[in-house]
Amino acid sequence: MIGLDTNILVRYLTRDDEYQWRQASDLIQQNQPCFITNIVLCELVWVLRGANYRLSKDKIINVLEAMLHSAAFEFENRSTVDLALQRYKRGKADFSDYLIGVTSRQAGCTETASFDGKLKSEQGFRWLE
Repeated sequence: MIGLDTNILVRYLTRDDEYQWRQASDLIQQNQPCFITNIVLCELVWVLRGANYRLSKDKIINVLEAMLHSAAFEFENRSTVDLALQRYKRGKADFSDYLIGVTSRQAGCTETASFDGKLKSEQGFRWLE
């Protein structure tokens, strides 16, 4: 098994550079499952939502769900990512915020403190003004 950096996933998922897409695709096909860390998922969402791609939240959710259900990828903690994704679907905050909250909860934290107003009424978070 090999780990993947965000830029490999971006090329693989967007196919915006044919040469790099072919390299990424071959690499992923030959090394399944490929390992994806939580930070790579956060970076992936940031890149896909950013100026170059401008994917909607719904499209990003579809991408993450497809990845979670694919045998091509192994995750740092699949159940943590899935729970964060479910909260992201319903919530107003960023995917990374929910992943932080779920990871903290699973580590035994009673709550996660934040200044992010999007987390004001989210369960498991303490919003500080």
